[in-house]
Amino acid sequence: MNRARFQRSKVGQHRWLPALCLAVSAANLFTGCGGAGTAMTTTSNPPPLPAFTGVMESGSNPVSGAAISFYAAGSSGPGLSASNLLGTQTVTTDAAGRFAIPGFQCASSTTQVYLVGRGGSPSATSSGSNSALVMLAALGDCGSVSTSTTVVMNEVTTVAAAWALSQFIGTNAAIGANATNATGLRNAFLTAANLADTSKGTTPGPGLPANTTLETAKLDTLAAALWSCNQPVNSTACAKLFSAVTSASGTPGNTLDAALSVIRNPGANPTAVFAIATQSPFTPVLASAPHDWTLSATFGNCSVGCGGLNLPGSLAIDSAGNVWVANYFGGVASKFSNTGTPAAASGYSASGLQESFGIAVDGQDTAWIANENGNSTGSVTHLSGSGADLSGSGYSGGGIYYPMSVAATSGGQIWVADYANSAATLLAGDGTAISGTSGYAPGALLFTTAVAIDGNQNGWFAYQGGVAMVTQAGVVSSYDCCDVPAGIALDASGNVWVADYNASDVVKLASGGSVLGTTAAGGIHTPMSIAVDGSGNVWTANYRSNTVSEIDGATLQAISPAAGYGIDASLDGPFGLGIDASGNVWISNAYGNTLTELIGGAGPVKTPVLGPPAQP
Repeated sequence: MNRARFQRSKVGQHRWLPALCLAVSAANLFTGCGGAGTAMTTTSNPPPLPAFTGVMESGSNPVSGAAISFYAAGSSGPGLSASNLLGTQTVTTDAAGRFAIPGFQCASSTTQVYLVGRGGSPSATSSGSNSALVMLAALGDCGSVSTSTTVVMNEVTTVAAAWALSQFIGTNAAIGANATNATGLRNAFLTAANLADTSKGTTPGPGLPANTTLETAKLDTLAAALWSCNQPVNSTACAKLFSAVTSASGTPGNTLDAALSVIRNPGANPTAVFAIATQSPFTPVLASAPHDWTLSATFGNCSVGCGGLNLPGSLAIDSAGNVWVANYFGGVASKFSNTGTPAAASGYSASGLQESFGIAVDGQDTAWIANENGNSTGSVTHLSGSGADLSGSGYSGGGIYYPMSVAATSGGQIWVADYANSAATLLAGDGTAISGTSGYAPGALLFTTAVAIDGNQNGWFAYQGGVAMVTQAGVVSSYDCCDVPAGIALDASGNVWVADYNASDVVKLASGGSVLGTTAAGGIHTPMSIAVDGSGNVWTANYRSNTVSEIDGATLQAISPAAGYGIDASLDGPFGLGIDASGNVWISNAYGNTLTELIGGAGPVKTPVLGPPAQP
């Protein structure tokens, strides 16, 4: 097909598409949608949006006779209640793969919309329709769709949407989220736009931030594996693909579900899936099988103007999905949008920021940063959401002495792990000390390194040899469990998870302090930080092996492969780790001065985290 000729012809198509046509059938698609049997509806508030056009392709071949549906994402749960904006109707692609969507209405300008193409004949040499063909194009905000919108829907847009939206896609290509997670869903659509350009059917998207490293070859390779199902159209070609991507959830029956099976089980069959993609209409592609099918984007890969990353440490995520990072050097804190754009080219500076390790975001989306050597013995800096310094030279009362970690409670208090004082500090939301002049249990929490919050707003501290729960009144309960832990987290059931750096394992404790199990499965090695996702799975950032690991929180069995995830992402000293409301896993690279996102790999978490993780 001559793409330029097709694009020039779209202006004429818009002239004849009635603005108020809400449904169109295959018979009247290219003859006008006001013909016999077409429903005509008028409305004044809001008026229907104009039509837009597109083409469905498999590789470089047009897909004729495909049924195109145009959906608004649902809001009654993940993968539920998507609605077809064309009612019960679909449009059908012509011999050149073209389709036109007539006028439509959305509930709001930020309703997330997408296209699904089903079936059709994807080969010029084939006369049969491929019922296993399902493609997807994530368009994003309904208000951004206009007469100038053109869509190329193919295997690249399909796998891009599948990666970014994997936590929100249900059966039959239904996309939806909880009503309370509109932000996580919208951010996932924005991530899809980073991965693929739906106006061209290529990767990456036009809005991908500068100085970003995206695994485009991996994305194109999975797209090529889907393409194999259509070359030529026969049951053997598709069966080979579906067999290679079969998982514990079963064998998929269409190309979209095949992509989702790979993405949701990224360590299962990297070699078998790669072997399907022996030929490809897309470039670049991988020269050899990947270590796994996680997809990464790495941001901040430059010396100037990349958000101020300078030996980054812990990270925290606010309610909008922005990622805050503490930096040991440079005297700045970094903040990135959920799509990787720095909020400030050189980061946010404040007089107290110095040798910062820990960071937390509170319920007002302001950031609290632990400075090991601020005010000579350590301090905590408080920044507004826009980076304004709210704490002067930093807070240093309540026993703060070389603080390593901070955590915010739902009540607005701030717990601080004081490494040099071997103590716990509790601050009020205005920075005043609650824990007295020396902190709670000074000297008893030997070289405390990390803190997390339970459902009662108590602080749980990891220290050399064990963990301790400290109430807001200063009552301490200590438990032996570990060697030299570096990170701590709680799950939704109140269990305590410890990343034991020196022992290279993870320890699970009951809320009463008894040890429930220990594991080094899934590539766990020198874990520096730990987080629990919305599905109850546990993630670690493995500092010296440059990987991340995932284990089942119920069974302690490995989900990640024996070497861990992220080898293809070129992690470099992974230090901080957090999970957002879209299901992305964020990792700070201490030695690479970068921030890496593993896209769509985890159960979404409500952010900021102000206690045990909750689904958003």
